[in-house]
Amino acid sequence: MYSHHSHSGDYVEHASGSLETMIHTAKDKGFVQFCLTEHMPRLQDRFLYPEELDKGMTTTSLDDRFDKYLEHAAEIKKRENALDGFKILIGLEVEGIDEDHIKAVEKYRPLIDMCVGSVHFVKGIPIDFNEERWREAREACGGTTRQLYKEYYELQYKVLTMLKPDVVGHIDLIRLFRVDDLDPTTGKTLSEVNLEKDWPDVWGLIKRNVEFVVSYGGIFELNSAAIRKGWDLPYPKKDVGLLIKLAGGKFCLSDDSHTYDQVGKNYHKVWEYVKTTLQLDSVYYLDLDSNGKTVVAEANVASLSSSLFWDQYR
Repeated sequence: MYSHHSHSGDYVEHASGSLETMIHTAKDKGFVQFCLTEHMPRLQDRFLYPEELDKGMTTTSLDDRFDKYLEHAAEIKKRENALDGFKILIGLEVEGIDEDHIKAVEKYRPLIDMCVGSVHFVKGIPIDFNEERWREAREACGGTTRQLYKEYYELQYKVLTMLKPDVVGHIDLIRLFRVDDLDPTTGKTLSEVNLEKDWPDVWGLIKRNVEFVVSYGGIFELNSAAIRKGWDLPYPKKDVGLLIKLAGGKFCLSDDSHTYDQVGKNYHKVWEYVKTTLQLDSVYYLDLDSNGKTVVAEANVASLSSSLFWDQYR
């Protein structure tokens, strides 16, 4: 089994548990590949989260900690990849705050195998921290959810075009804290809004982004974290998932684990989504070839369905 998105308490304040524990847990649960993707440092103190400010952290301390992560990850990769049956890829998760943050990824490129291209901020305001901050971001976009979504997907397009990330992180994260207000642009409640039919401008941006990722060979994660955060399904929801499939997009699996007991959490539900809703023939994963180059590999869904990995969910 595979995961393309993980964090640890060693290097992220909103996670818990050591990076070594995350690795041991992944091996114990039957993973054969595990990507380390700590958050890249933010460039200005105003983008720090409350738990970081409470500990007196600064952008300088974030930089120092990230450097330590890269050193630690390199040690883990050297140790684990010398053995058969388990492989580590070193990566990072892009914050997608603005163009300066996107450009800042480039200095780490020689030190990593992959990156997860995400957007966590709109107008400099975090959109997946809590509902209050999500509403604040919406107000900064003129007060409508429709415009918030447009701003999100425009910023995502910058991440995609500037970086061409290996993995697109939770492509519809903007929907996590969506409230069920009345949409003034359609007169419908937000839960009734069909993105494709009611917000064609938003849908067009999503479609553009998806098609661009397909054009350069990126892969979209099916991220199980959405389920532990209250959704019935992983990111992306069915509408966007089917759009990706129809566009010829490739999917990979991610748990977005922030502690050891989230490694592989709800993968059985994601797998049902793969088989029943999306009806995929294959999923994909990042691997390293004999020269250490990152490549995209294919796994047959029918074959993977018979893996002993799934016994732990029964």
